Amino acid sequence: MAALLLVIASAAPAAAQDAPDPGNGEKIYPFIIRDSPARLFTMRQFDEDSLSSYRIFSDLLNSNLEPVVSYAVQGAFVVLAFHGLTHEEAHRSILVGEDIGSVSHPFQLAERGGFVTGVTDATLQHLRDTNFPTFIRLHTAGFESDYMMATREETLMSQGDESYKNLAVEYLARKAGLIRYFTEGIFKYNTDGAEEPNELDRDVVGNDLYGAIRHLFRPTMPFTRYTRYQDLTGEELGYLHRVQYRTFLNLANANVIGVSNFRVSDAVRLNVGLGHSMGPFGDFIDQKVWLAVKRKVKISGYVREFENRYRWFYGAGIGVNDYPVAGRVLVSAAVHYWNQPVDLSFTALDGRPGGAVDVTGRYKVPLRHSTWLRYLSLDVGVIYKTAGFLPEELALGRHFGARFGLSLITKGR
Repeated sequence: MAALLLVIASAAPAAAQDAPDPGNGEKIYPFIIRDSPARLFTMRQFDEDSLSSYRIFSDLLNSNLEPVVSYAVQGAFVVLAFHGLTHEEAHRSILVGEDIGSVSHPFQLAERGGFVTGVTDATLQHLRDTNFPTFIRLHTAGFESDYMMATREETLMSQGDESYKNLAVEYLARKAGLIRYFTEGIFKYNTDGAEEPNELDRDVVGNDLYGAIRHLFRPTMPFTRYTRYQDLTGEELGYLHRVQYRTFLNLANANVIGVSNFRVSDAVRLNVGLGHSMGPFGDFIDQKVWLAVKRKVKISGYVREFENRYRWFYGAGIGVNDYPVAGRVLVSAAVHYWNQPVDLSFTALDGRPGGAVDVTGRYKVPLRHSTWLRYLSLDVGVIYKTAGFLPEELALGRHFGARFGLSLITKGR
């Protein structure tokens, strides 16, 4: 798989139809220093900071090494370290959000290929019995992070804010990881063996996908962490088949074949795509669109269909990214609407409307004597949401939060 990704990543840039590279403009690398709730790290914080770091890393490699060498180094880093870091930190962030300490083992050379330990059975059972949506999300958080990382990368490429060559290896690996996780059931593949004698050495959820499905269908069964393919009932296997084939929707984006966007006119670039992942009460499908007008007005939008055990629920969102409102001030803003099952229940027939507003402002401070950095921006963001599930936002209940950070703004190349 790793070798195949490197071949695709090496060949795709030659055929890529990128928007004009930001070489004559600026690249923004955002970092969140403090998110809300104040945990180290939230899922959104770790995803954003990791992606910015990777973009700098890949740009330096691509600027100083031959393409084959650069992609080989990136591929080794992504497969052995980077992908596991973001995936396992997503699981850990759910626990830390509930004030539950844990230990992340993110590296792919580990026995289980990445896992989180340090939590007792009693603690996990208490979470299951008192906060079931969060317990399910503990299983699906790795998928959620992988999905949102891929979506962030699609936004950057589709709107001309990052070149395909700098994201190709990570992006293709992220897509391949989603497909691999969700298709384990096709091959009846088991990652879970016998539980370790010391409960603190056990992975907190075992197999993410099998465990989520088993608990969704049997929320009050005797508590065990690990789930094997043969442990699933016929009805649970039917649900497994549903989500594992939907995951191939994640390949429905031109970025997968190296096309960043499509030119509508000299001033307008457009891209569309599909996506699929899981959340606290089932799975969801996205239809996504990106629009860039003169590289200044950059709009992202989606329509989302959630499905629990019995029915569909709907949502949508739209946002503008880094719009220059005045002088040195850039503003990003997004609004989200959803109708989700009452109490985020897998079996509820009734829905409850909700939504969120998220705004981030950046103030650019010029650095006159730097050859690489043009600006350092001071970033402040606020979010208000009602009860409901919003990917990357830790709070499932009503929440008002603030975050602070900085961005490195460089001259593109």
